[in-house]
Amino acid sequence: MAKLRKMLINDLEKIPGIDVHLWKPDRDFMVIDYKGKEVAHFHGNNELDVRLSPDVVKREGLTHAPNRVGHLNRKNGGTWLIVRFTRESHLKEMLRLVKIAIKLR
Repeated sequence: MAKLRKMLINDLEKIPGIDVHLWKPDRDFMVIDYKGKEVAHFHGNNELDVRLSPDVVKREGLTHAPNRVGHLNRKNGGTWLIVRFTRESHLKEMLRLVKIAIKLR
């Protein structure tokens, strides 16, 4: 597992109610659940697919990472947002987005 992903998982697991685990039956698909409901999942080691809302995405002016590896045909403005983290400084934003996703559940 890549260093940044490991760091992000450690930070996420500090949030009460968060469970980061492999989705069965897929041994490579890691999901982030909050109280049993999925709020995000990983695509590879540096990409997070976060479940937000069209209103939040629009209000914050968020768009999918242009260099994403997951869901290449997904359009902007939907419920799920694909974001990439390639530097340690990006992890704070990943946590912020997951916390928004938690509030929406």
